[in-house]
Amino acid sequence: MESESGRIPIRVYGALADSLQPKERVLSRSFLEAASCVCTKTSYRDATDILNRFLGRTDTNTIKLRTLSDSICRIGAEISEELSRVAAHILTMYGFDEESGLPLEDAVLSDSITAVAASRGEKPGSPEINEVIAAINDSRDEKVPFSAAEIKIESVPDECVYISIDDIGVKHQKDSRKEGAVRDYKYVENTVAHIQYGGQSYILTGIGMRNVFKSVLAFLLVNSLLSRELVFLTDGAQDIRSHIQSVFQFHPYTIILDWFHLKKRCQEWLSMAIRGKDRRNAILEKLLRYLWVGDVVSASGYLASLDPADIKNRKWLDDLLGYFQKKGDAITCYALRAKLGLRNSSNPVEKANDLIVARRQKHNGMAWSPDGSGALAALQMIYLNHQPELWFHKKELRLFSPSLENTQKAA
Repeated sequence: MESESGRIPIRVYGALADSLQPKERVLSRSFLEAASCVCTKTSYRDATDILNRFLGRTDTNTIKLRTLSDSICRIGAEISEELSRVAAHILTMYGFDEESGLPLEDAVLSDSITAVAASRGEKPGSPEINEVIAAINDSRDEKVPFSAAEIKIESVPDECVYISIDDIGVKHQKDSRKEGAVRDYKYVENTVAHIQYGGQSYILTGIGMRNVFKSVLAFLLVNSLLSRELVFLTDGAQDIRSHIQSVFQFHPYTIILDWFHLKKRCQEWLSMAIRGKDRRNAILEKLLRYLWVGDVVSASGYLASLDPADIKNRKWLDDLLGYFQKKGDAITCYALRAKLGLRNSSNPVEKANDLIVARRQKHNGMAWSPDGSGALAALQMIYLNHQPELWFHKKELRLFSPSLENTQKAA
């Protein structure tokens, strides 16, 4: 029988009863989906106000802020747990350790996993690439120091898998802080991965970089994408590079240092190393022209030959030279890639960081627990991957986009 408040009183038993907190009400899947959508876009306080106004709730039966936030955190945690379960199942099925993501000692991996298949599309030949290089060199003083045979470049971009992975930190919420205590400004780090194959893309997120790398590997396995060229575009962080080298040691791959981050690093360190704004800008322009064509040797030689009178802090200049030495194999010929219409940037994962975490969690002095931050990121992930209906109505999480699913069924 319906109560005066418009809700139906029921008794619940078993697993459903065990999953509820004291005095917590049973909420419909449609309500939870709507509430989740609102909470990924605005604060819990504003979300509570919006939902209460929409439902016409009075002071005696309003949705409480803490109850709503607890429900959303629990949903997000369930999504993260399901992602870990699905990834572990896929890894085990293909002969990988579910904890480390590494091949099992007794596993024999198939060629479709360890090797790149022959290209099915038309790829640019050496004469064509040499013509592009010649055109670049005709228009600038700093020449491309490579021939087509010396440059590693994607055969057919539409058949490659582009992977960008990055961390994004939000302020860590302390359980308590004594009066007068100094803030320590620790951060909760969410790792976000953007995977692009042809015209399709998929986003993965989680707390812990290794967990996200395992999910990326599982995605590539289940979608038969390891038979393609893998291209990682990164900001140069050593922990990302270390995980790539560890998890994908069985497969050929290319790492490209994102042009924006390379340029930014040069700007920051030269500003601390060079005396005078005008001189610094002139040196930076010349340096970037060398780096744009991938000439790390000339770039390093140019910095090493600077007039000592221009240098105000040798340490930062030496650090930049050391950076080129460590990252040199990931610095490519960006000019050639730009002419061929290839990616030079990890912008897709930067945008994913903004959509999944930054817009919701990095405003108005907000601070977060790892569970709370990870839960909201996981929720936003299923919306960006177009899977909210699948999750809320079937409690399923699939490691492929709808278009990839249709392609597999058609095959």
